Amino acid sequence: MLKLIISHETRQIMRTGALWSILILLIGAIIFASWSGGRSIERQVEGAEAAVTFENGLRDHMRKDTEKYAAQVEAEGGEYKFATVRHAPGSGPPQGTNAGAVGAETSKYVTLPPTGLAALSVGQSDIQLNYLPISLATTLDVTKNLELENPVNLATGSFDIAFVVIFLLPIFILAMSYDLLSSEKERGTLAMILAHPISVRELMASKIISRAAVMLAVVLGFGLIALITVGTGLGTADTWMRFALWILATLLYLAFWFALAVLVNVYGKNSASNGTVLAGIWLILVVITPQLVSMLATTIYPTPSRMELTIAAREAQTEAEKNFMSKLDEYYYDHLEFVPEGDEKAMDFLTLAQANNNSIEKAVRPLYDNFQNQLNKQEALVQRFQYLSPAIMMQLALNEVSGTSADRYEYFLSQVYVFHEEWKEYFSTKFLQRYPLKPADYGSFPEFHYQEQPFGLVIARLVPSLLGMLILFLGVMLVPFLALRNYQVASR
Repeated sequence: MLKLIISHETRQIMRTGALWSILILLIGAIIFASWSGGRSIERQVEGAEAAVTFENGLRDHMRKDTEKYAAQVEAEGGEYKFATVRHAPGSGPPQGTNAGAVGAETSKYVTLPPTGLAALSVGQSDIQLNYLPISLATTLDVTKNLELENPVNLATGSFDIAFVVIFLLPIFILAMSYDLLSSEKERGTLAMILAHPISVRELMASKIISRAAVMLAVVLGFGLIALITVGTGLGTADTWMRFALWILATLLYLAFWFALAVLVNVYGKNSASNGTVLAGIWLILVVITPQLVSMLATTIYPTPSRMELTIAAREAQTEAEKNFMSKLDEYYYDHLEFVPEGDEKAMDFLTLAQANNNSIEKAVRPLYDNFQNQLNKQEALVQRFQYLSPAIMMQLALNEVSGTSADRYEYFLSQVYVFHEEWKEYFSTKFLQRYPLKPADYGSFPEFHYQEQPFGLVIARLVPSLLGMLILFLGVMLVPFLALRNYQVASR
């Protein structure tokens, strides 16, 4: 009997013009979101490639200069020398032999590769650059393009499939389900239906299953099409494991909103009141609560003003320029093995610039670390309060699955900081040694290789959100199905 009712309900809703309007809007939103998310990731990749190509071109030009110089030295005889910054343009060894010039005037761009599902949930990747310049500059210069003061972006962002699922999908579900029983009751057909061998619970289940099947077919079907169209790494197991988790999260989120519709139908009085109540709940859970949690996070753990970093850097720069000899002494103190013999110290521009950078780094790094610490606390607070809203849980889950979460980006930054130190150590050492870079040395420069975080970490961070949505769904669904036995069939 249940199968017959489900089949009947499916045919009935498929004949409804409103349903087709909803499905067309949903499909259009998914298609546009796929294109928008794909373009966002493409721009990031293209930007990274352009930056890498430009900086590699600068270093390649320096390398070619050293090749010409090496050929000239070999042809004319003499010594292959280190270039100082004092010689006039066009005379002396090329700047490509100066490790300080190469390390300071060119950057090594390090990139965070997008996962196969990055286009499905852009997350904060549109405000957190996935490519950063590594040079002899300070950490602040490396990360100056990052938007450090932006709180966890849970309520707004790019128009991607995550936006469609979190914001629009509940509206479509509620539009299909706000009058599950009330419409039958208002038409006077509910008592006639229940005169057949079917209970109210079975009737409600058949209505939910038929509508959920249609919605699932559209969302999962077009979600798969979106992955194939704008996704990457389709030949890797990582992409398909992430997509399986994406499906699981979507199923739980969709199930919650259907359960909520059932709950309101059981306790609601008429279709109009049901629609009003559901719209209000959507507004509270999807819009208001995430905003309040975000505000709470930034209020309890405010990040220092971005201007404070700039001011601190400028003050350190001014102090270094006023007391350049003492700053130079500090710089050499950090590199005792390279202190020149006698009382002479290198007074060229690059040495003083590195001494200044060393001073600025020491002054600004504690404040910069405070930024990161406050952002981590904000993220932790959002994680704790995510259970107040399924929208927050879903956003965190989709960002984690798509590899655009704050945790993965911080994992990337931790590797960037290590490589930054490696890059500075390599070029500073050779510069202080006055070692002339040769053409062959250009192939031995430090290289950055991003190590992806273990997939187990992704699962571990994902479990609280998925478990929260599952418990929320079961709790919301259990109440109405227990109360259906006392549902008033006829209006008084």
